[in-house]
Amino acid sequence: MFPPPRAWLAALLLARILTADISGGAAEAGSAPENLAPPVRPVVVGYGQGVFRIGPLLHQDDFENLENWVPQVQQRGAVEPHIGVRDGKLEAVMEDAAATIWFRHKLEGPIAIVYRVRARRTEAQRAGFMARDINCFWHARDPVRPERVIEDARRYTGAFGSYDQQLGYYASIGGGQNTTTRFRRYPRAVDGSRAAHLFLFDKDGRDAYRIEPDREYRIQLVAYDDLIQFIVDGKPYYEIRAGDTVTMETASGERREVTYTRERFPAYTEGWFGFRLTSSHHEYADFRVYRLEPDTDGP
Repeated sequence: MFPPPRAWLAALLLARILTADISGGAAEAGSAPENLAPPVRPVVVGYGQGVFRIGPLLHQDDFENLENWVPQVQQRGAVEPHIGVRDGKLEAVMEDAAATIWFRHKLEGPIAIVYRVRARRTEAQRAGFMARDINCFWHARDPVRPERVIEDARRYTGAFGSYDQQLGYYASIGGGQNTTTRFRRYPRAVDGSRAAHLFLFDKDGRDAYRIEPDREYRIQLVAYDDLIQFIVDGKPYYEIRAGDTVTMETASGERREVTYTRERFPAYTEGWFGFRLTSSHHEYADFRVYRLEPDTDGP
């Protein structure tokens, strides 16, 4: 029996992606190409000060190949997407497509994820293909079978809406064709219906938070119990901890302020990380995951 057409096409596309510009073996510690900048180290800023310190390195990838990555791609037009490695960078070109590129290893406990990324200037071949959407998921998982989020390409297809049902954290710079910068706590939908969820958006429409084409950004993501941070170039863009007043988007789309508590918003303590992009050309480098440990010298 042959697989359904959609599954066959998805498999064919994934095979093309995984064989594009791939060479070499898995990256070892300290093996980044000489032409790359020194590895990005996490910083302790904002709510993290006096609470945690940076512990040992858990994972790293200097992009000699794509063995550690699982792409889910939504192709929306005739221009084929490209995901490959070149000069120690993961390159993703989604001119007519969108993608989530998952790190295949499950992450657990308190962690800091760091990497460098550029959204390249484009010679627009169609409307909307531009420097935009430096996005990501972390501690993401399926609500029923956690690993399904990276294994089930029929349920999680690369289309942004297909991830509404997952659990996890999401952050975005330059969404809405480089007009929004946001943070969400998923799920956004339960049993096929829209669900109330934590949604921070006060950076929307502000020039200082738009993507500059070809500029390198240093991204840091923190999950430390209820303390969650989205840090860009050492500056907390969004951070939350128990007791904060936050915005919730209701199932009807209304927004109201609530108190962020562990009871209302249980911490996500494990799951998967994924790069997320649409209609753009990104280059990722210097991916690292560190353990976070309690700061016993803190206040």
